[in-house]
Amino acid sequence: MEKKKKPLGMRIGESVFCIGYLLFALIAGLIFLKRCLHDPQYVNLTDDMYRFAALMTFALMIGDAFHLIPRVVINIGGEREKDAFWLGLGNMISSITMTVFYILLYFVVYYATYPYYISMIRPTLLDGFHRSFFILLMVFAVIRVVLCLFPQNNWFRREGNHKWSILRNIPFTLMGVTMIIFLLMNYVKVHNGEILLSFLPAGSFVLMAVLVAFSFVFYLSVVLYARKSPKMGILMVPKTICYIALIAVLL
Repeated sequence: MEKKKKPLGMRIGESVFCIGYLLFALIAGLIFLKRCLHDPQYVNLTDDMYRFAALMTFALMIGDAFHLIPRVVINIGGEREKDAFWLGLGNMISSITMTVFYILLYFVVYYATYPYYISMIRPTLLDGFHRSFFILLMVFAVIRVVLCLFPQNNWFRREGNHKWSILRNIPFTLMGVTMIIFLLMNYVKVHNGEILLSFLPAGSFVLMAVLVAFSFVFYLSVVLYARKSPKMGILMVPKTICYIALIAVLL
C-alpha cells in the first residue's frame, strides 16, 4: 500500500521549522563558543560553562541534522528507495547524541556553580552531591547507548521495533528524571544560599527542569502512541521547542 503523501503546506512548514531549528542551534553554539574564546591573560570563570554549553548545542544540532535533513530532502523531492536507510541512520545517531546532550548539560550546570566548589567550603558534601548524579547519568547513558546499538532496533526498516523503542527509552527517561531532580536541587541550594555564587539565576534551574520535563512528556507520547496514531508525531515540534528554549535560557 502506497504511503499517503503529506499536503504541500505541511511539507513546507515542516521543512522551514527543521532548517530554522538547525540554524538557531548553530548560531547559539557559535555564541557560546565566542564567549569562552577570550584573551587568555584575563580570567573568565564562565569559560567552562560556555564551553560545555557550546559542545552540548553542537551535539544536539549535529545529531538532529542526521535525521532532519533527510526529512527535508523527502519533503522537497519525494521519497526514494534509500530514504528508509538514511532516516533510520539519522534516528539512531540522534538517539545517541541526545544521550550525550544530557551528560553535557550536567557539566553546564556543574560549572555554572563552579566557584562554590573551588572555594573549599564544605567540599565533601558537594563533591558527593555531584558525584552521585554524575554516576547515575553515566550508568543510564551507557545502558541507553548499548541498547541503541542492538540490531533488534530495526533502525533501517520503516516498521522499526516498538518493543525495543520502549526498551531503549527506559534508561533515557531515567536520565531525564535524574536531570530534573539535579536541576531542582541546584535551585534549592542557590536559593538557600548554600551555593555562594552561581552564574545562572536560581530561577533558571527551575525553568530548565520544567523544559526537560515537558520535552520528555512530548517525546514519550510519540514513542508510546505514534504507531497507533501517526498524528501524535506532531508532538515532536513542541518537544523541539523545549530544547530551543532550554538553550535560550543559557544565552
